[in-house]
Amino acid sequence: MPKSYLLKVVCPDQSGLIAAVARSIAESGGNILHLSQYTAVDIGAFFMKTQFETQEGFDVGAFEASFSSLAEGLCMEWKLLDKSRRQRVAILVSKTHHCLYELLLKHQDGELDCDIPVIVSNHPDLASVATQFHVPFYQVDPGKGKDAYEADLEAILKEYGIDLVVLARYMQVLSGDFVSRWERKIINIHHGFLPAFQGAKPYHQAWAKGVKMIGATAHFVSDVLDQGPIISQDVLRVADTRSVSEFIRMGKDVERKVLYEALRLYLDNSVFVREGRTFIIQ
Repeated sequence: MPKSYLLKVVCPDQSGLIAAVARSIAESGGNILHLSQYTAVDIGAFFMKTQFETQEGFDVGAFEASFSSLAEGLCMEWKLLDKSRRQRVAILVSKTHHCLYELLLKHQDGELDCDIPVIVSNHPDLASVATQFHVPFYQVDPGKGKDAYEADLEAILKEYGIDLVVLARYMQVLSGDFVSRWERKIINIHHGFLPAFQGAKPYHQAWAKGVKMIGATAHFVSDVLDQGPIISQDVLRVADTRSVSEFIRMGKDVERKVLYEALRLYLDNSVFVREGRTFIIQ
């Protein structure tokens, strides 16, 4: 049976990169199905995402050894992914359910290529939603102290073999140590158009400034609040006559859309990070 792999490459831009990668895949017996690449000329960085198919007998170890030698000479950062392996995603929530529902419904409809084996919250409010979708629900207690509470959270993530954590309006700040252990493995939805209106109550901040647009931002979590590399954003125009409560109500639709899109892009392996910013290569 044919098997499909995806190769992600980031390296300094130079002549012959596409040919070198294509030759390496071909010599291993692989057949390229899709290739997309981009060069960020302002920083001299080359990005490439290549999906290829192999026949029975393909030696993954031999390919990795051969490609590693090529990559070393070209200063490549690279990753080979088995397309048949589904990412395991944990969703963290507090009391607000609109983003959680969006992800679960999209997953149920087959629009998110992953498994969602667990939902974790610091409140009991959304347990019924998890039950509705037949997903195990756990409540953690930040009141125990950050170290103890995060140890409980880590134990749950380990138990379910989690690859990626999604903060779907999870209203807790994770410690720098936790974020470091899960670097580029935590996606957060912020109900503001970053880098403006960081931190708490961004809709209130936006209203006070008389903005004409409100937005939402999905980003990787970093050790600096709301400063991680941005994956997806969108905005909505608002009239000056709208109240803060109307901002909040209207913003929910943007939040749903942006978080779903960020997760979809991540699962599609379309997100590259270089020098603290993202490049989406589809």
